[in-house]
Amino acid sequence: MKPSSFLPFYEKLESLVHKLPQGIQDPILREITPIKTLFLMQRPPHIVLVGPNGAGKSELLTALFGAEVFRPGEENLNDGHWQTIGRAGRGSLRLLDARRPISLPLLREELMQETPDLFIFARPAGQIDDTLTADLDHAVQLLPVVAPKDGTAPKLLGLLLPGAGGDAETARQELHAALHTRPELSARMVGTLALSDGGGHRLAELIAIELPAEAQLEMARLSANRVLQKQIAQVVIKSVTAICTAIGAQPIPLADFPILTSLQATMVAGIMHISGREMSLKLAGEFIAALGANVGLGIALREGARAAVKLLPGWGNAISGAVAGAGTYSMGHAAVAYFIEGVSLTDARGIFKKRKKEPPLLKES
Repeated sequence: MKPSSFLPFYEKLESLVHKLPQGIQDPILREITPIKTLFLMQRPPHIVLVGPNGAGKSELLTALFGAEVFRPGEENLNDGHWQTIGRAGRGSLRLLDARRPISLPLLREELMQETPDLFIFARPAGQIDDTLTADLDHAVQLLPVVAPKDGTAPKLLGLLLPGAGGDAETARQELHAALHTRPELSARMVGTLALSDGGGHRLAELIAIELPAEAQLEMARLSANRVLQKQIAQVVIKSVTAICTAIGAQPIPLADFPILTSLQATMVAGIMHISGREMSLKLAGEFIAALGANVGLGIALREGARAAVKLLPGWGNAISGAVAGAGTYSMGHAAVAYFIEGVSLTDARGIFKKRKKEPPLLKES
């Protein structure tokens, strides 16, 4: 299932929301927005690589993809145009190799046609030499080509590649200082990272921070970075839990249950997608059933809470909403544990049961 397949579902959900009391429509619609941005507007990250020719491209992509991307001799095949580089089943990124000596007019034309999300200045350790001046000049002439989008211009990340000899931290500081000698670059800098010993995972996280929301999901899938995947999954869990809590609190017995179960299945399918798997509402439903989520019991508990309105006006709906929210919250965290962290189904069931006893949205994961 493609993420765009969820569009009809969300359109139907939005139409149902407009039938709810006016007071809760806007809060629910606000919670739907980040999910739509993540899944329905998902696109590849756009990255521009600058620096010396012959360094950075293969190392950058290997660090992000967790595997060799180019065969020997392919790394420097570059005609100065945007290219799509993918990982089977996990997505792709758009890369513009803008390293010297590609001509500036050609690169400017490419940058005018497709807006980058981030510039990366890569240089090997041990090569902080006279050629650095030319590389800095090249970068200075490229960055201003891109007009700020929504008032924000693409940032610049310094990347120190593994090199011969010397201390990596000292070399990183030297590169960082060199980039800050140019005001045009310094104004865009978000930091400098040494690509060594776990730097690949940290690189994916730093890149994702600077990406717009619609490109973050693709980076999480491409890099298989669990920290990044969990961060994005938390956005989905928070939003869906809030929506289910609000809908569950409305005095519309039984009629809301298909909406809630559909939302929960969609949340689990979304977490599957974040983890790098194919989206499947069918598999999401099977996972929910395997957790031991008892649909009949859920209806009984929530309808029983609504019946309490006769004795305690206002409290029955509130309790019903809390039950819906707690179930969704615990289900989301169980899905994260199973699909992203890789725990067993037995352990996921344990997490589901434990989390149901905790107040949703208050406890850190």
